[in-house]
Amino acid sequence: MLDDSIRQAVIQIRDAAEAEGITAALGVHHEKSHLMRIGNNSVSLNTSEDLTRLDIEVTIGRRQATHTQMGMIEGPETVRQALDIAIRKAEVACPKTYDPIPDRVEVTIDEQDQYDSALADVDPGYKADAYTEIFHRLGDHYNFSGSWSSGITEKFLVTTGSSEQVYHRGTDQLFTLVLKHPEKMWELSSTQTGWRLSDFSVDTTVEALKKLLPVYEEQKGFQVEPGEYTVLFGPDAVSEIVTMAVWTGLGGRGWEEKQSWTAKNKPGDRVLGENITIVDDPTDSDTFKFGFDGSGRKRSIFPLIEKGILENLMYDASTAARYGGKPTGHDTGSTSIVLATGDGPANPLEVLKGMGRVLWIPALHYVNIPSRSKGIFTGSSRFNAVLIEDGEVISPIFSSRVTDSFDNVLSNVKILSSVAESVNGSNTYGRRAPVAVSVPSYIVSEGVKITDCAESF
Repeated sequence: MLDDSIRQAVIQIRDAAEAEGITAALGVHHEKSHLMRIGNNSVSLNTSEDLTRLDIEVTIGRRQATHTQMGMIEGPETVRQALDIAIRKAEVACPKTYDPIPDRVEVTIDEQDQYDSALADVDPGYKADAYTEIFHRLGDHYNFSGSWSSGITEKFLVTTGSSEQVYHRGTDQLFTLVLKHPEKMWELSSTQTGWRLSDFSVDTTVEALKKLLPVYEEQKGFQVEPGEYTVLFGPDAVSEIVTMAVWTGLGGRGWEEKQSWTAKNKPGDRVLGENITIVDDPTDSDTFKFGFDGSGRKRSIFPLIEKGILENLMYDASTAARYGGKPTGHDTGSTSIVLATGDGPANPLEVLKGMGRVLWIPALHYVNIPSRSKGIFTGSSRFNAVLIEDGEVISPIFSSRVTDSFDNVLSNVKILSSVAESVNGSNTYGRRAPVAVSVPSYIVSEGVKITDCAESF
């Protein structure tokens, strides 16, 4: 836990800055991270980090500057030195063309309800043993790779002009495994996430892949002809689509600059199907909950799309200041995007009976945006994809490319699972910033465009 002496040092300099008439925000970001990588059925990387960053932002009129200092905070002198550097930077900064909105902690928050000491202090040997057991149970003749990131994230923030303070401590993990056939070259994958060590289970991965192995071992791959198909997207694919749709269409800056796919619309317009409801909900336990953003504003449930209707756009403080809006608590890399569930049965095969040919695409690989303004995305199936005929699994399919629009895919959803699933979207590069989305365990969408299919796995 963040040492109390560090908190007191930061608060002392915050108080001094306020007494001197300085407008500043002072934050501490501490992380303790562990990453294990697997390659060729063995551990290829086993590394840990324990890092502390001091982040200071100073505002002088229309001039604004930040300074980040990495290393131990030994006392008030360390914090004061960093503050003085930020002040000097602000004094010579180029003035903005608008009046910035300074950071301000609105209300005291102390959140630690997603912290698990077992995950925080997990022994790397536990991870290595889990991987080894999975290899043996699935078959050592396959080629296995993957990674397992876990750690603690702590954030502490105070600002001048307010005596309030916010603190967050939480744990998170992302387990991945890729099984590859050494000759046939097909690949299967499994991911697990959560904030408790007990959220991980060897059995979960083994059982999921054992269901797919006979299909891939015994059936030839199917090459999909380009065209429009009914597609059952699994949770990883749904997460990719929804996250990208939010990022490219529901941010205030992209909308104001007419770069987003919603730029032609305004709040109150229908933009997606009436069974699509998307919110940013930092109270949802399937996400990594952050009750405040990087500017100190309290985060609460924030409707984005309500039954297909555009409700709100997300504004960080800078965008709000530039365009005369109000910050919405989105100075954060850890949103809690939630796509509401529907009434589909837990087992997707039940819903596919009588639907003829359906492509089951659990995940999309290398998702990208050919046209942000038109909301066109593209991604490859690659892992675990199979062909379904009237609810029966027929064969694996070769890597197939989806290139379509958010409007088309999310306006033609016929069925949403009644079961929610958490999908980890954290980036393992840069500072630790856990993010997870909650989505139905599958959606079925009609008329999805498949633009290309490989001739092999």
